[in-house]
Amino acid sequence: VSNIQDDQSIANGPSIFNAGPYAKVCWTRQRNMTMDHQLMENFARMTFGEVRFTRIPEFRVPGHFSKEENARVAGDPLDHDMVVLFGNDSNHWYAIVLDNRIGQKKAIYYDSGSYSARLMRERCNFHLDFVNKYRTVYLRDTLNVALQQHQDVSSITHPYIDGESARQKNGFDCGVFALANVEGYIR
Repeated sequence: VSNIQDDQSIANGPSIFNAGPYAKVCWTRQRNMTMDHQLMENFARMTFGEVRFTRIPEFRVPGHFSKEENARVAGDPLDHDMVVLFGNDSNHWYAIVLDNRIGQKKAIYYDSGSYSARLMRERCNFHLDFVNKYRTVYLRDTLNVALQQHQDVSSITHPYIDGESARQKNGFDCGVFALANVEGYIR
């Protein structure tokens, strides 16, 4: 996703917040997990704890690197045109693209397996709640980042849309399908 993010920036395309690595934080306990400070710290460590490979100078952390400064450089997810999220419930990857562009606000979900629409809407609820908590618990309360947008995202602000992913024909290509669906939507 970082390469897509860089390509779009170079081409003056949509700005992208890559929340993809979040799936590593809690990929097995989605329904039982609480959106607390520890979860947000884990997300920040896994998402922003390494120096990001990028061709874009504005995306590089100036001076001394830290996960906190890297998170500040990435900014508020809702200040970007799109937020890319991946999930894994222990045996299957899916993707959600939160489109924030004016006139196009929606959450598009992609599942190459056989999840029901109801289950994917539950996954969207979870991920949108996650974005809301990340913004308030980590960016605002922990890093003292001033948020420009004060409205939370929900199914009302961003209606859920089935991205109608092609179906995989085996039990192991779901991650490839998730990435290809995201790339297809963004480009």
